[in-house]
Amino acid sequence: MKLIDEFDAKEGSFLLELRTDLNWNHRAFLNLLNNLLQECKKTNDHIILNRNIAEGVWYISHFIKNWSTHRNFRKEYSDEYYEKAYELIYDLATYYFSSFSPYTSGDKFETLLEELENLTKKT
Repeated sequence: MKLIDEFDAKEGSFLLELRTDLNWNHRAFLNLLNNLLQECKKTNDHIILNRNIAEGVWYISHFIKNWSTHRNFRKEYSDEYYEKAYELIYDLATYYFSSFSPYTSGDKFETLLEELENLTKKT
């Protein structure tokens, strides 16, 4: 499962690069977000959640921001980019645990991803 591989920081995962290389890989981050969104949609009406995935979602909901705001972390993008990225992670974690999408419009998530992508071009 792609999401479990991400949470386990397997080769090619966003978390592996973030944790070991102090590198924010934008493409890998988008992959993580998309995989998490698919999991949210898939489990939206489930009463019981997979503990392994739940632990991973809980972990990334705070780890990514904590790790990448360390003073030694080299930031490749603007502060606005990172704030939007943290917001997306928080929103998806909320969605996963509450089964309530913070995106009232079906295309809101895609719009936020586009905004994030545009911010990579400004740096």
